[in-house]
Order: sequence, then structure tokens, then C-alpha cells
Amino acid sequence: MPFDLLLPETRPATLIERENRFAVRARGEEGEIRLHLPNSGRLRFLHPGSLLRYQPREGPKTAGRVLLARDRGAWVLLDSGFAEEALPWLLPRFGYRFLRAQPRLGESRFDALVEVGGRAVPLEMKSATHVEAGVACFPDARSSRALRHLEALLDAGGVLVFAVLHPLARAFRPCPFDPRFTLALARAADLGLRIHAVRMAVSLEGLRWAETLPVYFSP
Repeated sequence: MPFDLLLPETRPATLIERENRFAVRARGEEGEIRLHLPNSGRLRFLHPGSLLRYQPREGPKTAGRVLLARDRGAWVLLDSGFAEEALPWLLPRFGYRFLRAQPRLGESRFDALVEVGGRAVPLEMKSATHVEAGVACFPDARSSRALRHLEALLDAGGVLVFAVLHPLARAFRPCPFDPRFTLALARAADLGLRIHAVRMAVSLEGLRWAETLPVYFSP
């Protein structure tokens, strides 16, 4: 099947250690390198020896940017910017029309402004990479930012999309790591917030929105 978005050319590397939330040391074809990690989640499946794919980008501090990591035989997308770039290809599935990216409403900035039933409303996409027993979840740590976005979306009558970037997921639910978000998500669903979870098929060549996943509102 055709891709919704092509990925740039990447190089292989093997993780040595995660230095901090945004940087890793890895061993590439040219030896040890330092790479930017564009994902601040816990990423519990990353460990020394994990296979990575990175986009070379020479800079003063890093040799490139990690795009993908291998987990249980599958490539997981770590750079959610590509999922956001592919968002316009997803929206027609739900009857939404993409208007523009990065709208600001009050103190919050969202991923997109979309048309729903003749109204322009904000849409926020949250990326999920944590999967256990076939179930993806978000957030993988306590997140006050995610809670603020959820409350702002509810106030604005917006849309929340969980982009599941791990190919082994078959369902979605909130993670048990942040009980506040779990309770707030269930409340938002009861009050009518539009909530979707969609799994993305990931390969070294490109990405495709593969299937809508069932959403469960208990951890």
C-alpha cells in the first residue's frame, strides 16, 4: 500500500546509553556518536544494544537525529513531528477538514485547526510509543502539559487524537502512570470530547495510517 508520508534516508546505530531526555550515545558505522532524541517520554523499551535509525545532521553537539528504534522486532517512530506532518492524510477518515497547523487559542497552542460540522475547532495529537500486551497507552509518565491540553480541548469542543507509533498495538488506553490524566480523559469522553486512537504502520521507507484502534478509558 502507498505511504502517507515518506521518511528521509537514515543510517543504522546501536544504543550505548541514554544520556538524558533529549540525547543518546550510540555506535554508528563511523564509531561512537552523540544523537539528538526528539522524544522526552520514558521510552522504557530503549536499552543498551537497542537498534536505532537516525537522520544525519551535523551540528555542534550531535551527529544527527533519532527517527526510529527497534522493539520486539518492529520499528517504532520516535520523532512525532512526522506523524504531525502526516495529519492531513488522516483527518478525512473522521470527516474533518484540515484548516491550518499550530493554532493558538488563549494560552495553549494546538497541532491543528480543523473543521468539524461547519465549526473550526482545535485538534491535538498525542503520540503513544509505550505498548504492553498489545495495548498502547499515554502518557508514559505524569504530564501536567497533557492534562492542560485536555482541559483546553474540552472547553473549546475540540478533538484529541492519540497517534500510536508502535506497530504492535491493537488497542489504546490511558497509562496507569498518571491517574489524574486517566480520570480527566474518562470525564472528557463522558462530556462529549471527540477522542480517537489510530495506529501508524512504520517502516524504514515511510509511514501510513493503518487502522483505528478501540479506546478504553481505564488503565
